[in-house]
Amino acid sequence: MSRVAPILVLVLASCSEPTESTSQAYAPSESSGEVTRGDSAPSSSGSATTSADTSATTGASRGSDSSGDAQTDESTDDADSSSEGTTGAPLPEFDDIPWQTGDDIGYGVAYKDLVDPSAHHAFVGYAGYPFPLDASQSWVRELWLARLRELGVRHVWAVQGPTTVGYENLEVGNSFIAAKLTSVLEADGKVIVAAHSSGSYVAHELLAQLEGGLDDAGVTADKLVYFNLDGGTAGLYDAAVQRLHRAYFVSVYDGATGTAAPNRGAMQYLDSMWHANGGYLELEGNGSGCNDGAPWCLHMVVINALPHDPSDSSVIDYYDFVDRPVVSAYIDMVADDAGLMP
Repeated sequence: MSRVAPILVLVLASCSEPTESTSQAYAPSESSGEVTRGDSAPSSSGSATTSADTSATTGASRGSDSSGDAQTDESTDDADSSSEGTTGAPLPEFDDIPWQTGDDIGYGVAYKDLVDPSAHHAFVGYAGYPFPLDASQSWVRELWLARLRELGVRHVWAVQGPTTVGYENLEVGNSFIAAKLTSVLEADGKVIVAAHSSGSYVAHELLAQLEGGLDDAGVTADKLVYFNLDGGTAGLYDAAVQRLHRAYFVSVYDGATGTAAPNRGAMQYLDSMWHANGGYLELEGNGSGCNDGAPWCLHMVVINALPHDPSDSSVIDYYDFVDRPVVSAYIDMVADDAGLMP
């Protein structure tokens, strides 16, 4: 089957007295692994990434080479971002260029330069807790093939999910992403950041680092388009949001069953704070195959249009997109407004 859930947009008016989300965190029975080392640069003082104030997803970890010291550098030569491709040879396919990992890329991070001189944008995809790096790589690959390529995305990062629901260990190498972004982003380029579930806490650390001093030259100022995919609120603060080009807060609601994804309230709360900077986007969950009263299945509809488990979340939704389209509708909704169209 190849059904795609219909999509609608709801942009809510700002609330006069918003309250913090109180969604209960969903803790899995299995962790993605013990943290052995962290980022070389701490986040900005404005980033409170140690509070798990909203829900996160769960799933069994896959790929032992996706976390900890098992990560190795798959490509020792960092592709030159200024490659002109003037030989007339066809551009390489996504899978022809190996993911780069290792100490110079950042812990929990994989990177590719797709060497298309006509493409100027970048994309950073943050997986939810506790999904491993290869799950994030699979999702980012599928999203690039389905939509990001035609939008002109050249530089792509995939980031593993945090090792705790609230990202208390601050283990991901975001400072390496920040440094690379400031060196490769072109004047007419944008950076699309999409963060699922508790991966939003990791993304908020990057936004805080860029605002807090890791981009003193302002290379990324007014260039980032942020999509919080049914994630959390902690660590996102006004100065970081005002520095973005746009900020969108995405969730899912099944109008047929009256069931909402677990962090819908958190996304609406963020809309009440920063409606003018982008706003709330809602995906229609009817047609996703999720059961009545299954919010954690709807939690995956921001990744996979037809989640595998109709009653819960599962890491397989990051890997298997056969007859289950990757979801890019939240980008399509606002591509013009966000300045992402080529």
